[in-house]
Amino acid sequence: MTVIENKNARTAIRVAVPVILTAAAVLCALFASDGRKYAVITVIATLLSLLLFLAGFDKRRIGSRRLVLGAVFITLAVAGRFIPQIKPLTAVVIISGMFTGAETGFLVGAVSVLISNIFFGNGPWTPLQMTAMGLIGFFGGVLSKPLKKSKIILALFGVGCGIFYSMFMDIWTTCSATGSLQFSAYLNSVVAAIPFTIIYSVSNVIYLLLLTPPFQRKLDRIAEKYGL
Repeated sequence: MTVIENKNARTAIRVAVPVILTAAAVLCALFASDGRKYAVITVIATLLSLLLFLAGFDKRRIGSRRLVLGAVFITLAVAGRFIPQIKPLTAVVIISGMFTGAETGFLVGAVSVLISNIFFGNGPWTPLQMTAMGLIGFFGGVLSKPLKKSKIILALFGVGCGIFYSMFMDIWTTCSATGSLQFSAYLNSVVAAIPFTIIYSVSNVIYLLLLTPPFQRKLDRIAEKYGL
């Protein structure tokens, strides 16, 4: 696997990929009626997620080990979507970012959505889901130090991710219902989704507080042993 060696190039990719994918996801929602567009954007989102992951490689062996851990987290995240009602997907994605790095967290979030949607249904909403969940994993990595140190910060981050994901997906809800992204219609979608957003945010907190300590013990040992 090719490693991106230039530090400036890696930094540019880390900034550009989330911005590009966010813009592409919103455009996908606006042109939801054209199935070919969302299929192309889904492929682009997958390739950019891999490019972002490569930007996180500092050493070949470390990168390969992170890829293995990322694959494990993707498997857990996909399996988590089959749990009825309250799903641990977001918590697993956050934890992957916290302990394997922002770029791996983005890859885990985006790819786990893509794979699990094979069972739950792919459509114009898929690029938005991939981008939103990828960003959650990415910022889980960016904010890993405070998230590891404080359960309060971790809980607040879980709530914030629940609100962010719900509001981001309301872009798709609004565009699919009205064919445009009007503020009033978007606000109505956000308000209508409040009960679901609360449940989702609370479940994120519960899963994060339950899963983070055992994952931290195991992954800290792995990081110490293999120099991750």
